[in-house]
Amino acid sequence: MVAPLSLPPAVGTELPQHYAGCFGCGDHPAGLRMRFRVVAEHTVGCDLVLARHHQGAPGIAHGGLVAAAFDEALGAAQVFSGELAVTASLTTDFRAPVPVEVPLHLRARLDGREGRKLRISAELRRDDADGARLATAHALFLTVPPEHFAPYAD
Repeated sequence: MVAPLSLPPAVGTELPQHYAGCFGCGDHPAGLRMRFRVVAEHTVGCDLVLARHHQGAPGIAHGGLVAAAFDEALGAAQVFSGELAVTASLTTDFRAPVPVEVPLHLRARLDGREGRKLRISAELRRDDADGARLATAHALFLTVPPEHFAPYAD
């Protein structure tokens, strides 16, 4: 588990995996293997191509898989809080089918903070000349101390 940062990362910084076994950003064989970088103030981005084994219908990504990708991106954006945080709620709105085997770009932004509550939003677009927005997400994350994860560690 990556420790929280004392200073927010600068634009262009690549974020490390938070856990090597993570389905979203880790080295999981069937996972998403997402790699994030800081693309703007309070904003992270990730280029990805969903694989055929991520389908829910022919040629279209499974909706739950897209929600998992959003959860990973929203979680990466919490790095700007300087604390560890976990998902409390996540809403995903689909605007168009999300294709597999097509370049996509996902961005997530830390929108605000109230005490332990972090408000984070994200969008998924095709990574082509059209740049069509395929889905959006909004989440509430809660900051937690590092000990929060201890009972679940291997």
